[in-house]
Amino acid sequence: MLSNDLSSINKADFIKALKDKGSKILDSFDAFADEDDFEVDDNIIIDTLSTKASFICEKLEEYGWISISMDTKTLEEIIILPAYTISILRAFKDIISDEESPYLSLVHSTYSELKLEDEESDDLMYITLIRCYENTRKLKIELVTLSNSIKMFKSKLTKLFQTNDVLVDFFDVYKTKILDRYYHPLKTFDSVIKFKRPIINILNKWLNNNDIRLKLVKLGSLTNTAMNPSDIENDIITKINYIIDTYTNISYSINQIDIENSEYTKSSTNKILYLNNTDKSIKGHLENIFKFYGKNLNNPRELAKILSKMQDSIYFYEQGYIDSDSFTFPILRKYKEEAVPLPIGDFEIDNNAILGDFLESFKNVYSNEKIYGFMERCFGDSDYLKVEDIPLISVEAFILLILATIKKDDADCFYEVDILDNEKIRNNGYIVPHLLFRRKEKVNV
Repeated sequence: MLSNDLSSINKADFIKALKDKGSKILDSFDAFADEDDFEVDDNIIIDTLSTKASFICEKLEEYGWISISMDTKTLEEIIILPAYTISILRAFKDIISDEESPYLSLVHSTYSELKLEDEESDDLMYITLIRCYENTRKLKIELVTLSNSIKMFKSKLTKLFQTNDVLVDFFDVYKTKILDRYYHPLKTFDSVIKFKRPIINILNKWLNNNDIRLKLVKLGSLTNTAMNPSDIENDIITKINYIIDTYTNISYSINQIDIENSEYTKSSTNKILYLNNTDKSIKGHLENIFKFYGKNLNNPRELAKILSKMQDSIYFYEQGYIDSDSFTFPILRKYKEEAVPLPIGDFEIDNNAILGDFLESFKNVYSNEKIYGFMERCFGDSDYLKVEDIPLISVEAFILLILATIKKDDADCFYEVDILDNEKIRNNGYIVPHLLFRRKEKVNV
């Protein structure tokens, strides 16, 4: 019915077309079998194409899908389609149609109309704003649709196991219906990046100019007669802000689409390379089996065939040999020996031994001259030296302090060491006992 330009449809012609083009459907239609959906009079006989077509027409009128009126000139019944019926029929036609709708330059159209109206404003200024608002809403829907379409192709890629299928899906379908039709225009002649700043500038000018705003309210009052000027002004401000916010934040959506497109392109390339470089060894054949298995996970019948063939073609054997000892169990000889327990050493002796080994290892590296020289520098002109005043600027200084403390009882040592208390002192990150060093020659002073 939508294929012609008639404003009304003759009921008799509609019933005739229904019989001619829908005879197969009408043959299988049984109103009494669907009595839960239709109220059918038992006295009515519905067994011919004409009666079935007339019955359907009556039910369409009864449920409000069509309206029947009489042509006053010809006295023929005319079918009138309500607005919602036309919308639903158009949606059905778009779903089943193979025709590709042309790309709508929503961004460029919005910019062109706003620029023209801004330079030469006329009485269509309000209508222009409404069209730009609708274009912006459609643009957001188009971007969501584009993003979801790319994601669907990415998901479909995991179910393709032949190189030709991947190539056809990318070049014949994705490139034609997605890249060339939607993605490429958004990056070239209908570029958001190119036009968004002029669009925002024009709308900000309209929003901040009181005269332009009053003119929009005046023009809007001619269209929205049921609204008062205050509500119209609020509606205008809301629509302008919606367009501005959309174009301000739309870059994020486009960046996400760029990422999705890049990932899908890269995944398709890797899939093609992988399928073309399939290993021909046993490992490669096993991979092919598992790929075919994964491809038919949702097909129980094919899956059963695959499992059956796998069981029939794969055999496992245990390899062995027979000799004179095969008739008896192997003899395992074990001997349990009484071991001598390890002696428990003296802790203090062990400590002294460890300390002696430590001193011996540093004997050649840290001589007495080096140790006493370090302490002389630390004492300086003082007779007393607190441990916290010793500059432990390196690990070597810390080792020299340890060795200087150990050598306090040597005959050549020029100082004595006192432990003041049990507290620990932190010196440049090192924790040391609370010690006091004194020169021997000054002890009795």
